[in-house]
Amino acid sequence: MAKILRIIFVTLAISIGLPLCLWLAGFVVFTVTIYTMSEPTPPQEVDAAIVLTGGSNRISQGFDLLAKSKTKNLLVSGVHKDVRKADLLRDYTPQLPDCCITLGYEAGNTIGNAIEAREWLDKNKANSVYLITATYHMPRALLEFHHTLTGIKVIPYPVTPEGFSPDQEIFWKTSFVEYHKTMMSVVRILAYPRETNPLPPEILE
Repeated sequence: MAKILRIIFVTLAISIGLPLCLWLAGFVVFTVTIYTMSEPTPPQEVDAAIVLTGGSNRISQGFDLLAKSKTKNLLVSGVHKDVRKADLLRDYTPQLPDCCITLGYEAGNTIGNAIEAREWLDKNKANSVYLITATYHMPRALLEFHHTLTGIKVIPYPVTPEGFSPDQEIFWKTSFVEYHKTMMSVVRILAYPRETNPLPPEILE
């Protein structure tokens, strides 16, 4: 009887403990990665830059790259339908060329950002692009963009949100949520490697 209980205990320890250790190790790697991310220094010149909306300082970083001639074109993806270009430029100096900024209204999530970006990049014949988003969002954004875009060099340009540090509760809450969202994206891409839509047709049927 003792031998059977020992076998059961070992089996449970392996079946529960191993996945838990892998999950914990992945979470540690994820949090360390996003905490140590920094913007390219100095930034190189690229064909285009894409800002994913949803956090502080992202759009201003895109404007800065355009003002410093580090990019030729800028796409702000995931813009609310009521926002206009003049609204975003109102408080920014120096004045930027209106022709080089595009607002994308179609994307409602990260997958949508990648699809919207693909069409815009094709139109502008860009071969290299800065991807501008928050540090915590960057791993998932890179995953979706690399999955959707082909033949385009995607360079991460992470932005650290205000007050986003390990001594703040928001850091751990946000990291926890984003880590699992990233894992879900990994599973979806592994299961449907050629599918770039938000949900594969088999799930929608």
